[in-house]
Amino acid sequence: MAKKKTPQETINSAITRRDFVGGTLLGSGAALLSASAPASASAKSVKPDAFKHGRTMPLPLTGLDKTWTGPGGVGDYATANGNTHDVVNAAHIMRNGDFADLLASAADSDESYDLVVVGAGFAGCTAAYTYRHDHPDAKVLILDNHSMFGGEARQNEIEVNGYKLWAPQGSTGAVWPLETAKKIGMYSPIWDELKLPQNFEWQEPKNSSLKIPQDNYSPMHIAWELADLGWYHDGHEMAVNPWSNRFKDVPIDEQTKNDLLWMETYRQPPERDDWDRWLDTMTYKEFLRDQMGIDNPKIDAYLNPFGAAMGMGLGGDVISALQAANFLQPGVTEYARVLGLGDPTNDVILAQWPGGNTGTLRHIVKSLIPGIFGDSPTLSEVLSNPVRRELLDSKHQAVRMRLSSLVVNVKHRGAPESADWVDVIYHNAGKLHKVSARHVVVAGQQHLNKRVVSDLSAAHLGAMDEFMHAPMMMINVALTNWKFMDKMGVAAVRWFDDELGWFTNLRRQMIIDGQEPMPLDPAKPTVLTMYNSFCLPGMPIDQQCVAARMKMFALSYADIEKHVKQQFSKMFAAGGFDAERDIAGIIVNRQGHAYAATPPGFFFGRDGKPAPSDVIRQRHGRIAFAHAELKGMQMWEGAVHEGERAAHDLKA
Repeated sequence: MAKKKTPQETINSAITRRDFVGGTLLGSGAALLSASAPASASAKSVKPDAFKHGRTMPLPLTGLDKTWTGPGGVGDYATANGNTHDVVNAAHIMRNGDFADLLASAADSDESYDLVVVGAGFAGCTAAYTYRHDHPDAKVLILDNHSMFGGEARQNEIEVNGYKLWAPQGSTGAVWPLETAKKIGMYSPIWDELKLPQNFEWQEPKNSSLKIPQDNYSPMHIAWELADLGWYHDGHEMAVNPWSNRFKDVPIDEQTKNDLLWMETYRQPPERDDWDRWLDTMTYKEFLRDQMGIDNPKIDAYLNPFGAAMGMGLGGDVISALQAANFLQPGVTEYARVLGLGDPTNDVILAQWPGGNTGTLRHIVKSLIPGIFGDSPTLSEVLSNPVRRELLDSKHQAVRMRLSSLVVNVKHRGAPESADWVDVIYHNAGKLHKVSARHVVVAGQQHLNKRVVSDLSAAHLGAMDEFMHAPMMMINVALTNWKFMDKMGVAAVRWFDDELGWFTNLRRQMIIDGQEPMPLDPAKPTVLTMYNSFCLPGMPIDQQCVAARMKMFALSYADIEKHVKQQFSKMFAAGGFDAERDIAGIIVNRQGHAYAATPPGFFFGRDGKPAPSDVIRQRHGRIAFAHAELKGMQMWEGAVHEGERAAHDLKA
């Protein structure tokens, strides 16, 4: 009997069959696929046409199994931790064109709806919510390829020593306070309509004097002063609060120290009325070099994972300087004063539910499907009550949600400009099914939309081809205790020169219904979240997106788990850390297309052409498109705005 191949062997064997172009392996070599150092990815070794627009992965990726996905914890999201093997396999079957010849055989379900929504994330669920507001009697069907709704707004749930722990899989944080969110357009009335809180309080640590931040992003760099921060370099002791003593205990050269300090004191960028359009003509690295006088690869290496994790997806070498300003990167964040924000690094935080933006998304779903969380009048119950799955796709509901249903084709029944119906074909339980709709909101990313909607106009197709996406891998590490961090005096840690991981931190939880959702005591369990980007500086943005995705998908769960344990053991040994005793579990959430990667010109267009988002926002017959990436910033507020806009566009 033949030995079953491991996921890594499956991937590698697939490469040998179909991924050589002119003798060159797509993705800059087999070494990249075995997770070698980024330096091994040579842009010169890749032919220009090898990454056709940089939007697709050339690997088939259809033979992955649950050992690749790894454990998913407990609760509603136990089988939906990121892009699982089931989701990746099905999506890449569609991408490889394997459904194309089967569309005619799709079984007609004889179901018709006023609206079908493709995608159950923020944009899709908000589109359904808004459409129902405009058409109170409408019948709506939401289709999603995952086993649980939410898109990237899903959470991991973990039980450790009698405590329930939550952590985000992706989308996390609402701009706070609300007054600031309203001022900068990162707010939607849906917050008030759902009766979400107007004020929050945060827990204080017990039995610890550590300075612990309220969110995951601030201590990465934005507000390093709000946390007891450690910097770890391999072979050196942890440097605690390095900004406080001019990096005395950090093994870096004087030029890099000076550049770090200058980066924080830069306050006078060029004053221009067209500052936003001007920033969109250059990369962030070009701004650092030409305006701030910083041309230092070590500064690039410091900033790249931070900016990528915040929302840029990749590093400053390829991302628009305007996008860097959107995500509060040093130097360009000074333009926030144009918006009347003062210093946003002091005045703006992100309010995070225990499981990230899952909390807000679940409130939208509750409004769509009454009783979905049982009797849930309080915030805590909406967050923690299990989903009543029998209600999701009940024929008695005005809004139905059909999960594990991959949409493979959307097409007008006739010419788009005159058709009365749209046919939607999806894959579920091994079969193709067809439903009909008066209107459709396609709330997926453009790399899927251009494959799913088969009668697109040339303008829409061309605009969708402009979108590129970078991956992100969220690793949640459940701990039985964090006494080792308390002993070392660090609530957040930045480490360097590691191929997997770069930052993690403790987080103060919001008080919900008068209770702390999780303990914050060194002797009790907690969960640490790691945001892992795959920046490969030196490669063009389209090639970098593909190679980064290949690098992430080529990692096995076992390798990730082993690496995390080894890295934590090195960093925290001085505090008495023991991986086998102190780590209760590790959950990996891979998001293959986590963030839109936005090169210069993305926001205002290039060569006199309109921005691609403006084209895609134009209604296509009875179909409208909605996704946060149309804003360029994949934040929940932007997704809600796009869902609202798409639904309103379909009023007629």
